[in-house]
Amino acid sequence: MTQKTKLEIIGPYTPEHPGPYIIDSAMSSDVRLVQVTVHCIVDGVAFVTTEDRDGPWCARTSDLMNAREVPVAREFWVNEYAGGGLSLAHPSLGRAAANRRTDGSFIRTIHLREVLPGDEA
Repeated sequence: MTQKTKLEIIGPYTPEHPGPYIIDSAMSSDVRLVQVTVHCIVDGVAFVTTEDRDGPWCARTSDLMNAREVPVAREFWVNEYAGGGLSLAHPSLGRAAANRRTDGSFIRTIHLREVLPGDEA
């Protein structure tokens, strides 16, 4: 499986930062922080593009923020059955839809969370 990541703000925009950059997406398809590609900056205005909006647009450099990618722990649900059988539920299903067998052999659903470097045990 591929490690999931999210963007974390590490400070205001600085030209020395190699990216990624994020911006409040009030001009985007939904209001959230989104990653932008900065193409150029002229007099405090950045010419940017995003994956969720067609075409380039302009934003104030004061609205740009430096970011970094950080890993996100994955979560899994495993069903345990009589006789030692285990069945991994697809991560997108969650506990409520963990595909339990109905033959009476179900014992419990076990929640697993990936431990990332730096996480407390």
